[in-house]
Amino acid sequence: MGTKENIDFIKQELSNEEKLLESVIRLEKWYKKYSKIIVSAVVLLLVAGVGYSVYEWKKQSDLEESNIAYLKLLKNPKDATSLQILQDRNPKLYMLYLYQIGVKHKNAKNLETVKKGGDTVLSDLATYHLAVINKDQKALQVYANKETILKEFAILDRGYALLARNSIKEAHKVLDSIGQNSQGYLYAKILKHYGVKENR
Repeated sequence: MGTKENIDFIKQELSNEEKLLESVIRLEKWYKKYSKIIVSAVVLLLVAGVGYSVYEWKKQSDLEESNIAYLKLLKNPKDATSLQILQDRNPKLYMLYLYQIGVKHKNAKNLETVKKGGDTVLSDLATYHLAVINKDQKALQVYANKETILKEFAILDRGYALLARNSIKEAHKVLDSIGQNSQGYLYAKILKHYGVKENR
């Protein structure tokens, strides 16, 4: 390598180092200009990460605690502490428990609470069971005339109640509203035969 080539090589190296130094200086200026935003963003991300972790831990803890409380209530329904834990930590499971107890013990108060609880499915089911417990034919008719979960059961209940009052024609009319492709059709047919036998 000749002297001229060495000088060109050194110039090239110095030029590269100058460019690198310029880039570092630009980066430093940029960092100084935006350092508060960068630090704030990093701190915000850290706080968000910690907050999310704490939230998930609390959610899991509440779920475990409410499940334990639910199991205790199944063994001892009079356990007020477990009932309060269930109500505070897992309102949906609490409503399910009230529904379960309401149906099992024909407890209208529990079913009223569930009906007003906000869960669409449980509210629908509680409405049906309240009508059955209260032997409220009008409520069953209203329930059966809507798109509800236990619509056919409401029709069967209405038909049975009418048969019990010896209103055979009206009972048949109600029971005929259950279509042949329905799962309740066989039960409606059986109830209609019961009415024929009773009418003889």
